[in-house]
Amino acid sequence: MNIIGMIAFWIVYAASFCIFKRGSLSKAAWLPCFIIGNVSGVIGNGILMLLYETMDANIALGLAVGGGYLFAQISLSRIFKEPLTPRQYISIFAVTAGMFMLVM
Repeated sequence: MNIIGMIAFWIVYAASFCIFKRGSLSKAAWLPCFIIGNVSGVIGNGILMLLYETMDANIALGLAVGGGYLFAQISLSRIFKEPLTPRQYISIFAVTAGMFMLVM
């Protein structure tokens, strides 16, 4: 459950931010994307609560938010064709290293 739940959280978290980005591109899409993005966020919080039941809360939160950040950065870059800057690549590496250190 832990690995599947964590991946599900990362996907829902990244999807939420991609939906928010989509909503920011047109006034007509703003409200529907705001609502859908927040529903996605609530689902992610529910998944995180399930992870808390089986993992130490500090580790679960660190891995969930760190991985969610990675998924969101890469998803936004790929879906909206916005290249990552060198600083973003450094931050992706740093977050990944931090996640590994947290697990150790």
